Amino acid sequence: MTLLVLDLAVPSYQAIQTKTFAFNISQLIPNFIGYTVSFIVIAVYWVSHMNISKHIKHYTTSVLWINIMLLFMVVLMPFTTAFYCKTFYINEPFMVYSANIIALSLFKYLMVYRIQKDGLLNNPKEKITLQWIKSRDLAASFIWLLAIIVSLKFVILSRFTPILLLPLLKFIDIVYSRKSTRRGRRNSRKSKK
Repeated sequence: MTLLVLDLAVPSYQAIQTKTFAFNISQLIPNFIGYTVSFIVIAVYWVSHMNISKHIKHYTTSVLWINIMLLFMVVLMPFTTAFYCKTFYINEPFMVYSANIIALSLFKYLMVYRIQKDGLLNNPKEKITLQWIKSRDLAASFIWLLAIIVSLKFVILSRFTPILLLPLLKFIDIVYSRKSTRRGRRNSRKSKK
């Protein structure tokens, strides 16, 4: 997260003397927005990563390399966010930013897939949790890909397309919450018999 602050440059001494405080701060607004967005996105992925880590026994080499690629995408986030925020109405930076988030989601999906495939779960009953995480990652990838496609025709609309992710993730959460509850009831009935 320290890398994020590097893009928040203090106005030069000359700029402070010759321009108003409000003007100097207004010039930093895109950077502050970029910092905030990057911080939130990285925080969401960090929390998810921590949740994944508590469900596995140990790491394999393949899971570690996928994890390193995930880290690479996280470290790239401040650059792609700053690039996008400074050129809000230009499509290519938005596409680069969106591709970065898609790559983050896909590497996390791939990591969870390898954890399941390699049998690294602490408890096989935790499989539903990892399926939930994978579903959320695919949803994020889909929405950001949709944003890229929409940007080809409707630049401004595409910037709001990621808002669709909120109800979609809520829907996924409800579906998996119900699945988990049903599974819990089945397991409690089996244990009573």
